[in-house]
Parts: sequence; structure tokens; C-alpha cells
Amino acid sequence: MSKYKKVYADIKEKIEQNIWQANQEMPTENELMEIYSYSKDTIRKALSLLEMDGYIQKRQGRNSIILDHNLVRKPFVSELKTVSELNRSAHHQVQTELTNLYIVQGQPEVMKELEVDEKTDLYRVSRVRTIDGERLEYEISYFDRRIVPYLSKEIAEKSIYQYLENDLGLEISHSRREISFRFATEEEKSLLDLAGYDMVVSVTSTTYLADGRPFQYGTITYRPDKVTFVSMAKR
Repeated sequence: MSKYKKVYADIKEKIEQNIWQANQEMPTENELMEIYSYSKDTIRKALSLLEMDGYIQKRQGRNSIILDHNLVRKPFVSELKTVSELNRSAHHQVQTELTNLYIVQGQPEVMKELEVDEKTDLYRVSRVRTIDGERLEYEISYFDRRIVPYLSKEIAEKSIYQYLENDLGLEISHSRREISFRFATEEEKSLLDLAGYDMVVSVTSTTYLADGRPFQYGTITYRPDKVTFVSMAKR
């Protein structure tokens, strides 16, 4: 994990655990440099990411202020979180069940998004997530095996992202997402607790490493009453 992401993660955890509380001023950049023993550039990158994710608000000529993240955030869709991070930060009980894991080639849409040819091996992973006792998410993802050479049931049901970052040393940067509403497929109806709904929220995303390479493409479908997308807009 890069230095600025370590600072970001630590400050975010302090805010989520109410160690640093809403409407409180942040320490100055110089104070943060002393706390974390990193350069001003590293601290500024971390603060920019915190502001983009809605945790703080920068103010011209004054210290940044901590925002009330409970009012502006929900843990689905709006950020890249591992299952353990979701459990810890939002007090949800999350379980992941692997439904399929196998190798495929030559799927045109996936090839385009991952910038691969028809001979490139891809992992196809499908998983169902149970959140607080309800099956609310169904995910189908493809991983480029040149970047992710090995996946197993244990990894897929624990945390693929933790495996990629901690074991493979990859730095996950960001994802591009498209959100739509559509009728649920028969497969989704059988796998999710839709509580009478016949539509789902579908989030299709391509996820990139820090060096710009796409490594994951897929879709997660959600029960519509259990997802909120929050976007921060600045003038």
C-alpha cells in the first residue's frame, strides 16, 4: 500500500470510529507530517482523497473540517471496500458465498474492457453476499490472469482485494462505474432475497491498478431498497 493510502486509511478509521469527530478541525498539514512522518505531498494526497470520499472538507487558509460521514455515506456502491472493512466500519455482518470459479476466454465485452485478446485467460468469479442475514448482492467478475494468476474458493470467499494487495503486492487505484436499473434475471431471482421486487440495481465496473492497467471487469446487482449512491459535488 502506498504511503498516502496508509495515511488515508488511518484517518478514515479514526473518523469512522469517532476518535476524530464530526465538525472537529483536522490537525494542520505540518502536524500530520509529524504524526505520520511523511512528506507534505503525501499528506496532501491523503487529504484530497478523504475530501473526495466525503470525510473532510478543505477550507482556504484554515484547517480542514471533519464531516459527519453517517449523514452522507452508505457502505454499498460508492467505494471500494473489502468484506472485513465493511464489517468493521459500518457494523454490518457480511458473508460471501462463492457460486462459481472457472477460466474463460474470448468474451468480446470483457476483452474490450480489460484490453486483452481472445487468447488471454480470465478468471470468472460469481459470488453472493449475505448482509445482516439477507442475500442482497450478486457479483460476476472477470480477472486478467496475467495480473491475477491464481484464485481459490478460500480467497474468493474471504477477500480477493486483500489477497491482491497484501499477497501479490498490487496497488488498486480506482474503478469506473455505470449504474442502471433493470428487471432481475431468473438467476438473480433464485439467488437473491428480493422481497417481492422484480427489479435490481446493476453496477457495472472496470477496476484499475495504480499503473493504469485494468485488471477486473464485472457487474454487481443489488436489491433496490438496500443501496444508496452518494456523489459529492463541489462548485
